[in-house]
Amino acid sequence: MSDALVLPSQRGADSLLPPPSARSLLLTLAGEMLPDRPEGAWTTALLKVLGGLGVEDHAGRQVLARSAASGWLERERVGRAVRWRLAAHGRELVAEGVRRSETYLGTDDTWDGSWLFLWVSVPQQQRTTRKRLYGGLDWLGMGNPTPGLWVTPHNERAPELRRLVTDLGLEDTAVAITGPTVGVGLTDAQLVEQSWDLSELAAQYRRLLDQESAAKEPTDPDAILLTYLDLLNLQQRFMRRDPQLPATLLPEWVGHEAAALLAERRHAWEKQAHARFWELVDESA
Repeated sequence: MSDALVLPSQRGADSLLPPPSARSLLLTLAGEMLPDRPEGAWTTALLKVLGGLGVEDHAGRQVLARSAASGWLERERVGRAVRWRLAAHGRELVAEGVRRSETYLGTDDTWDGSWLFLWVSVPQQQRTTRKRLYGGLDWLGMGNPTPGLWVTPHNERAPELRRLVTDLGLEDTAVAITGPTVGVGLTDAQLVEQSWDLSELAAQYRRLLDQESAAKEPTDPDAILLTYLDLLNLQQRFMRRDPQLPATLLPEWVGHEAAALLAERRHAWEKQAHARFWELVDESA
């Protein structure tokens, strides 16, 4: 094996979505691998894998330091070396991501007809708060059919919505309810049409399916590791864009086929990818 890891050129998210940030790739790597061993992984191994995913050494060290400062990674110095593990906040992020991934990749598509509705207003001068709110609502998969109103068929996300509103101090200007529409004003189908523009996302999913059908199967252990992590990061970024609407609301959605393909690839490469990562960690000790 050469010193440098290189992602197979026929794959890569850049042609599908905007390039991932170093933080996004570190979240993918740490969230997927570090729960395996409580003692954590050495800096050298993390930087080597991040380098294979396109993150330069300097940027990798910066994002590790920032992750420790933000409280989701913690470091332990052992002689002149440092190893990293998930902090309590990091474990919470990973648990939430796992739940969201299981929903995204799952086959249960039942829906009881209930929506989660949020009405919220943000004072004009609070631009930062508004930006954070919109980012949080996007992560929750909520659409915006009319000014001030946000909706999602995933009413089980009410606790996460409550945390978002509370963290931003918007309790006095927000109200949320769950329930079905009652035939006044917009129908369910019209809510979907006005809340989400899914044409670009559908095109990105079709490119993913075309790309994966043409890509060669990785066989080298390093290629399997990097391809697995690259595809996992791509899934996470698709999850941020896909409201994951039930088939009742969006039949024949290409995202279902793409999610099935991602689940198949993950199952095929997971054990080998994890084994190779910890080999690199042990080699770095």
